[in-house]
Amino acid sequence: MAIKRTVFDDFLQAVGENIRRYRTDRGYTLDQLGCDIGLDKSNMYRIEQGKNITLITLIKIAAILEVNPGELLRTNIVLKQADAEAFMKLKEKTSKK
Repeated sequence: MAIKRTVFDDFLQAVGENIRRYRTDRGYTLDQLGCDIGLDKSNMYRIEQGKNITLITLIKIAAILEVNPGELLRTNIVLKQADAEAFMKLKEKTSKK
C-alpha cells in the first residue's frame, strides 16, 4: 500500500529545493555542505529530497550558506489546521497497524 503524501511532505520537499538552490548558488557540493555541518552526503541528499530535518540542522545549513533560516522555509504552501488534523488521523491510523 502506498503511503499517502501530505501537505507536510510537499512543504519539506519545497524546503529541500530551497536548500539545494542556495547550496548550488554558493558553489557547495552535497559532500562539502554535509561535512561543514556534520552530516554525510547521503543525509544531505535526503534533506534535499524532502525528508524530515531538525531545526538545528536547518540553522546550521543557513549559517554555512549565509542565508536567513526563514529563506530556507519560504514556500507558497499554505498550511491549515485541517491539514494538521488530517495528518494526525493518518498517523494514528498507521500506528495502530
